[in-house]
Amino acid sequence: MNKLTLALALGTGLTLSLAAPVAKADPIIQTLETPDLASSQFSQLFTAYNSPILSPFQFDGASGTGSGLVESQVFQGQGAAEGLYAYAYQLAVTPGASDGDGNPVQVDSAGFKFNATPVGSDLLNLGHNVFAYVIKDGKVGGLDLPKAAPGGVIQDPTTLSWQPGTKTGVIRAQYTDPGKGGSPLGAGANSATFIVLSTQAPSDIKPSVNIGGASATTTVPVVYTAEGGSISPVPIPEPSTILAWAGMAGAAVLVRRVRQRRPIEV
Repeated sequence: MNKLTLALALGTGLTLSLAAPVAKADPIIQTLETPDLASSQFSQLFTAYNSPILSPFQFDGASGTGSGLVESQVFQGQGAAEGLYAYAYQLAVTPGASDGDGNPVQVDSAGFKFNATPVGSDLLNLGHNVFAYVIKDGKVGGLDLPKAAPGGVIQDPTTLSWQPGTKTGVIRAQYTDPGKGGSPLGAGANSATFIVLSTQAPSDIKPSVNIGGASATTTVPVVYTAEGGSISPVPIPEPSTILAWAGMAGAAVLVRRVRQRRPIEV
């Protein structure tokens, strides 16, 4: 085997070895970029498609009238957003609510069943498509959850992700993330409004939210959800693809070095 063949073999092996572990990952969970979108710009691009839904949730053993609220509304695009629907969600945790052990309740994450693959757009002229946005500078449509209690906070999701399934997918808002400095939504805290884009109009209101916290929930909030679309990963580069590109680039560099070192035949 000459040096050029050996280099190509090594490069191919590197590509396969790097890509293989990622290809086996299951389930697929894709992190969605969530740039800030001003409420004024959102209002120019979208109009209310339906009325907001306000739905409470309760943690097991929690005191008070409820642990928190989930609110959702769907908006229809116009102009540059023509053909799009924006699914908007917001969460709030009840001030003073505590669990059966007397600890303040908290929301670590919220998973929203979503029956259509999110659609990308470039509403902010970023030069690439994104599938979700966060709005935190003002009110969005009819979404009007109680404001954070004095001393409370309004938090972005630390991570917003998409997990496609067989017949439905899950939009997951993660708040607790020690690696990124994220903290849970505690009593009296509000979530910033986040929106997910789709070309599918809502067709139903369903109990479709899984709230994660220190205790299990005894009630399941209802939200607007898209229905009838295909379920698949969103078209952004997968880690396996990026690693494969890196492997091929490494192989190319190795081949070039072998050629440079090869003695000149006379």
